[in-house]
Amino acid sequence: MGVFSLRGVSNTRELLYLGRGTLRLRCPVDAVGTLLPLVSAPLEVAGRRLSLGAPSLYALEPVPVLSARLVTFKHAMDEASFVVAVTRALETFGVEASLKVGRRRIVCIAGKKVVGFALELHGLSAEHSLRVQERGLGGRRHMGCGLFLPPGRVARAQSRGKAA
Repeated sequence: MGVFSLRGVSNTRELLYLGRGTLRLRCPVDAVGTLLPLVSAPLEVAGRRLSLGAPSLYALEPVPVLSARLVTFKHAMDEASFVVAVTRALETFGVEASLKVGRRRIVCIAGKKVVGFALELHGLSAEHSLRVQERGLGGRRHMGCGLFLPPGRVARAQSRGKAA
């Protein structure tokens, strides 16, 4: 299961407004039944109560271009080593694509600085596109890394969090 980066609007130093569409999960169809009981159930996060609304479900679509906001690989601290790691991972999955590496990003996960890069994959066949979306690339997918969407959806997901 993958959890896309949580997006929201901060109205104080301690609170984050989480609006509709803030939480995005990528999971197999058979996991949906396990997650549905969370709808409207009271949850406590960081001492605050919240509840989840009804989910919107979307099937994966095979598209020739996929984009990820952040992809991480152990020891891939610069663009050259990152490209080597991505190429190796794609070969392992049997996926052919051309790469467009985006900006380098540093995130803090569990108190540690993690280096990654934005990444676009171009020229994907339908089968390869679905394979990348299902599996993701690199590590820390439970923290929103290595999860791919069609490029327009990445931009809409990012702007939705900023404009709410």
